[in-house]
Amino acid sequence: MKRHAAGATLLEVLIALLLFSFGILGLLGMQAVAAQLTGEAKYRAEAAMYASQLIGQMWADNPANLAADYASGTAGPKYVAWRNQIQAPATGLPGAVGANAPTVTVDGNNVVTVTIFWQAPTAAAAHRHATVAQIRR
Repeated sequence: MKRHAAGATLLEVLIALLLFSFGILGLLGMQAVAAQLTGEAKYRAEAAMYASQLIGQMWADNPANLAADYASGTAGPKYVAWRNQIQAPATGLPGAVGANAPTVTVDGNNVVTVTIFWQAPTAAAAHRHATVAQIRR
């Protein structure tokens, strides 16, 4: 009778090791997802900061010159300087160039729409952050 029970302990240990291994793999997977989401949150926060920075600069500027200085369609000098910050390789947002370049529109009522795009190296598609504000004094 002892002979039949001798392999049961070994089988239980192997099953316990298998379950433990699945648990560790699950934890590693969750850690990888958490790291990825942290990176995405960082880029979203930076995009919001860049948009707020530009709108704050617009508030301090002459409202009559907003379209000429800041609209991306006119490539105003203040827009170009701001865009270059976002596109700086070392400090800007990844993939914010070409079709993903930031855009700024200013309508006749000084309603400003700032749209920032970025694409992380591991992302399949570009992300987008848009901010709308009305600049009045």
